[in-house]
Amino acid sequence: MLIIGFFSFWLGACIGSFLNVVVWRVPRGESIVRPPSHCPKCNASIKWHQNIPILSWLALRGRCANCREPISPRYILVELLTGLLFLAAFWKCSPVYASVGPDGVASFTRIIGLPVVWWVWISLMVVGSFIDFDHQLLPDFVTVGGMILGVVYACIECALLFVGVGATMEALRPLMTSLVGLAFGFGLMWLIRYVGTKAFKREAMGLGDVFLMGAIGALFGPVSVMVTLVVSAVAGSIVGVMLILLSKTKLGSFMEIPYGPYICMGCLAWMFFGPELVRWYLDLVGF
Repeated sequence: MLIIGFFSFWLGACIGSFLNVVVWRVPRGESIVRPPSHCPKCNASIKWHQNIPILSWLALRGRCANCREPISPRYILVELLTGLLFLAAFWKCSPVYASVGPDGVASFTRIIGLPVVWWVWISLMVVGSFIDFDHQLLPDFVTVGGMILGVVYACIECALLFVGVGATMEALRPLMTSLVGLAFGFGLMWLIRYVGTKAFKREAMGLGDVFLMGAIGALFGPVSVMVTLVVSAVAGSIVGVMLILLSKTKLGSFMEIPYGPYICMGCLAWMFFGPELVRWYLDLVGF
């Protein structure tokens, strides 16, 4: 488990290195393949030993080896963040390795498919969050891609359940949960966007946020949408109020703060602490 855990972290750090390229190039309409990695200031090519995740940034002390200009700390931050999230996803999913369901065949989706889907979705959220921070834009490959990922994974689960338990309503449950979650997440955020736009006489949120919540519903079901919405609203409000108090922004500019990263924070809260948060809330209200 420790070896696989280390592999998960290092895989995440390597993926994070690639995500840095995506975050920088995609909003600028550049290819993520060509040209090879280079310094954005002097355009010098980055050699392979200067492109090792985390270690190279530390060895170079955050500076380009050619022009000695500073390299943004965001690069190592994205690599560390992605690596840690990959590791956390592995540990969160690891209990399923010891629990094979009665269907037998369908356990494949829990043992192998689940952590892979989490890793893919974490990568999409990291890219979407940093692009949204910089450009107030959520790319379609993050939002629509998340919807497709959730529905496709649910279809695979259904297919394997048909093999394991036969053509029963239980075998259709994953797909039904995904589709209901997608519709609920998309519909709820569209309604909030519509009401907010009417109330404030300006666009309350981008359509990307609506599609992003639909993707979360498709991946994790309708309950995840409610938890994500509450956590993201609280986190976004706290940050917004802090920015206002620190005179970093005006009250009228509050709605211009990108909401996508906070939706992703809420989704991570659901992924790692969802059932605990629901039980805590139900105990709090006396249910």
